[in-house]
Amino acid sequence: MKAKDYLQIFTSRKMAATALLAFSSGLPLPLVSGTLDVWMRSEAIDLTTIGIFSLVQLPYSLKVFWAPLMDHFKIPFRHARAGWMLVTQMLLVISIFALGKLDPVNALWMFAPVALLVSFLGASQDIVIDGYRAELLKDKERGMGAALASVGGRVGFLVSGSVALVLSQHLPWKTVYAMMACFMAVGIIGALFSPAPESVAIPQKTLRQSVIDPFKEYLKRDQAVLLLLFILLFKLGDVVAGKMLSPFLMDTGFSREQLGLVNKGFGMIVSILGGIMGGGLYAKWGTRKSLWVFGILQMLSNFVFVAQYYAGKNDWMLFASVGIENFCASLGSVAFVALLMSLCQTGLAGTQYALLSSLFALTRTIAATPTGYLAKHLGWPGFFTLSAILAIPGLWMLRHLWETIGEEKSQHL
Repeated sequence: MKAKDYLQIFTSRKMAATALLAFSSGLPLPLVSGTLDVWMRSEAIDLTTIGIFSLVQLPYSLKVFWAPLMDHFKIPFRHARAGWMLVTQMLLVISIFALGKLDPVNALWMFAPVALLVSFLGASQDIVIDGYRAELLKDKERGMGAALASVGGRVGFLVSGSVALVLSQHLPWKTVYAMMACFMAVGIIGALFSPAPESVAIPQKTLRQSVIDPFKEYLKRDQAVLLLLFILLFKLGDVVAGKMLSPFLMDTGFSREQLGLVNKGFGMIVSILGGIMGGGLYAKWGTRKSLWVFGILQMLSNFVFVAQYYAGKNDWMLFASVGIENFCASLGSVAFVALLMSLCQTGLAGTQYALLSSLFALTRTIAATPTGYLAKHLGWPGFFTLSAILAIPGLWMLRHLWETIGEEKSQHL
């Protein structure tokens, strides 16, 4: 791909909409997870209650069950997906604002259902945005689209996570949540100016078809079950290592401030750079080569924390290890998201993407559970070595899926 073609894709209206909508997609989750946990703990709510409140995040893992309804029923506005985008985003503005007005100490019976509503609407927004992105982007645009989706989502996550916590030191929680509700305007602008996909889906005749056809059509694909297993395993090593990264760095002697500035701040900057570079390389290489090369780099990057362990509390090594891991993980995410988009069929993309992303969410939840036990009994060098080894099954499966994933699309670039 020539530089001017790359620049044209990067600066297109499609990519602007992709980035804005990704920001909107990343914003709600911290408001019902990490940020909400800090708010509740700052009000001296007991840890048992805070732990139980994790259940309000369940809609993000269960969204596949109502995704067919959002594929079937259309809200007529500009194009098939824009109506649902605006409805979920406007309701998120109202529900986030309402959550901030509640008292978690004296009105917990109201606080819990409103938090659950925010989570449900956030997951519903993801269904329509993910489906829209899969239908909107052509083969040559998916790499950069995946990169901007990753970058936009991370920035949204940062705003409602880190920025919200900083603001909470100086402002009441109701003001912080009101400000976060206002940030949903970014997504609303993205929905209002989002271009219609060029491929027009054939309307489903019945609701039953809308529920069954996405799964039936996916299962017709060659090696469909093996593809699902690959989706479960491709990011496994990265997920396992990431869960224990902060405890490892604290055990090594780094302060919480250093973790915030380096692991979160510097790490996010490097992730954004990795996403942009990954998008460019994906456009040049295509799906198969990108998954292979980025997957190997993603696996090898886990060994930098073995080096960090032996280097000890070395600030320069901290920057190097965090930078390498975030850069390589971001590359892997670009190829992974692009693959998920390529597996979705126009008109059924909301449900199919919800199915595939829910599988990844399942990996993230289940794989994280035993990481503390493994780190305790293997030691940090053994743990991070194991996390790298856990990436091998996904790469091995990629060899067997080489033809199924398809030929490179470079001839169309």
